[in-house]
Amino acid sequence: MPPGPRGLPIFGSLLDIRHDTHLSIDRLVKRYGDICLLRFGSVPTVIISDADLLHEAFGKAELADRWVSEIMDTLSGQKDLVLAPYGEHWRQMQRFANRELLSARNVDNVRERHIETVVNDLVERMGEMGVAGELVSPPAMTALSNATLMFRSLFGQPENATDEFLQHRDRLLEYISWIFSSATATNLADYIPWLRFLPNNALKEAALQAKIGGAIIRALVDAARNRPNLDLSSPTCLVEVMLAREEAGEITDVMTCDLCMDLLIAGTDTSAQTVNWFLLLLANRPEIQARVHEEMDRVIGRDAVPTVEDRTRLPYVFACLAESMRYRTIGPLGLPHKASEDTEIGGYRIPSGTQVLGNIYSIHHDPRYWDSPHEFIPERFLPQEDEPMSAALTSQAYLPFGTGHRRCPGRRLAETTVWLHITRMMHRLRFETPDSEPLTEDEVFGLAIAPKPYSLRVTRRW
Repeated sequence: MPPGPRGLPIFGSLLDIRHDTHLSIDRLVKRYGDICLLRFGSVPTVIISDADLLHEAFGKAELADRWVSEIMDTLSGQKDLVLAPYGEHWRQMQRFANRELLSARNVDNVRERHIETVVNDLVERMGEMGVAGELVSPPAMTALSNATLMFRSLFGQPENATDEFLQHRDRLLEYISWIFSSATATNLADYIPWLRFLPNNALKEAALQAKIGGAIIRALVDAARNRPNLDLSSPTCLVEVMLAREEAGEITDVMTCDLCMDLLIAGTDTSAQTVNWFLLLLANRPEIQARVHEEMDRVIGRDAVPTVEDRTRLPYVFACLAESMRYRTIGPLGLPHKASEDTEIGGYRIPSGTQVLGNIYSIHHDPRYWDSPHEFIPERFLPQEDEPMSAALTSQAYLPFGTGHRRCPGRRLAETTVWLHITRMMHRLRFETPDSEPLTEDEVFGLAIAPKPYSLRVTRRW
């Protein structure tokens, strides 16, 4: 078995990681090595903090299962793409999500119909607030923008949207907000078995919320199914892509609802936090922001707007984004895996049932892989002469979307929404801290790592 701390009776190492979990784990693994064993109550948990070993581990079928908390099990039933056990049901959904639902063609379709409009509206609102002398709150504004564009990408924006449709939208966004604030909190009953026999209000609330969220999703899918003049040969949103595949017998109506919920939950917060970190980091570093603006002006100009095709034409902007995703890792531990049978990694035994975490935060800040890892240096992601992309971007140690069988299937959609947000903001706007002093870059641990709430002064560049 891997080395690790003995921990306390009953609690194990739970009390050691109750604050700033990813940073506490980072300190522990520095003492015990690249593969270490922590005990979260009665649950043995292996932490992997070496890039090569992590790729090897998560490429194994024996470690492709999910470890799922009781609350998330209550919410999902482990039938969705994110939390389903590794098996034929999961493989069917994964193939459909990667090859069809989130194909380049379908992502381009929703980008043109929905995403660009929502992003442009956000940029315009920020500019208007700047002209009025108001501070903007990127965390609040990007959260709403990203939730709106994810909802529209999934369910469209019917011209004759009924009040019922709009009410379903608002209630669903409230449900997603509840998951972010409540369902990801530590439930000690997951780790200390005898606590499961005590009344658990969190599980009762999760059961109630699961019924509410499931009913709303099904109502929205049924509303799309019954749209007048629906033409599934020319889908206007992602749910119509799924309905077409239902008619062809390739997926079930249950899969459609599960995939809708997955995309809303996984895509809403993580992409928004990526944009929030990018804006904060560049507002704190005006010299880097000035270089971004210079590249924008030289390549795009005043009369055009940045597009998804401009990534290679804006290498410094892309380098800043890639570095922000390394410097402030949104998913520092990814989602937990579980050993479905006994296996071995790095010479250590991993017993069946063990929870396994990929320590992406530590890998992203490991001096073995990165020079000055705790500094924000976009240049590390600039391609060298005669090279199409930087060595850092293809490094085994760069893992913003995870690795292995469970690598994020929504990365193409996430990359599109984040790129359009940051490039169109930077093209039109300048972001400054309110008092010209750097704001804190401390992290708030949660479903996705967030910056502390902050506000910026915005000025229009033209």
